[in-house]
Amino acid sequence: MTTLADPITELDGVPFLDDGFAARRLLAAVAAARHVAGQRADLADEVSADQAELWLSPSRAVMLVDTDRPIPAVPLGAARKGQVKASLEYVAATIPDWKLLLDLPTRFALLYPPSGAISASSRAWPQHVLLSAEAFASPSELAEQIVHELAHQWIYLIQEIWALGQHTERRFTLPSGTSHRPPAEVLGAAHVAATLIRLYQATSNDAEERISALREYGAGCLALLEVPDLTDAGWAIAQRIKEAL
Repeated sequence: MTTLADPITELDGVPFLDDGFAARRLLAAVAAARHVAGQRADLADEVSADQAELWLSPSRAVMLVDTDRPIPAVPLGAARKGQVKASLEYVAATIPDWKLLLDLPTRFALLYPPSGAISASSRAWPQHVLLSAEAFASPSELAEQIVHELAHQWIYLIQEIWALGQHTERRFTLPSGTSHRPPAEVLGAAHVAATLIRLYQATSNDAEERISALREYGAGCLALLEVPDLTDAGWAIAQRIKEAL
């Protein structure tokens, strides 16, 4: 991790919440950091420093993760790939300031075996978004799940440069009932709630109940956290999320 100023200052805000967010600046920093990590792991022989952006591919990103846990997924069929593409295009057309965020190199796959989750992401599978069959129930459901997981992916990218959660044994149960979550994941859940509020404000004229529930959920996540749980960078993002809610 670096000693840069907080991510709000360095990146002009938070992804999906601030339209001026410097996504390219973050991607450049991540590519450079991954290149250094690849060199240390003897994985960068074929990648020169001026090709560091190659590390932004999902397949190369996974190479740098120290885990032997397989990704619980199988490839999407052609029809579902088409639905994902259409959903990304729809959201980008509706919220043009999100286009670069939605264009993050991402491998979409079918969550398998089924786990009960509608969608999933993990820092152990950078730039991989897993969608269950239920995620394809309707265009609005698919848009929500894709944006939900891409919000996680961008926070994961920030975490490659800044630590957001302190090293602590404290674990939390989210307002949804999901348990055993570290502080940074609680922060990430609140960020998703604030992001989805913007999505529904832009795409629906009849979503007040959903937006109200998201505000309550996001505020409930932030209320779980105390000063020792997050770094200064984490608290800077938490404050911005609180403002967005």
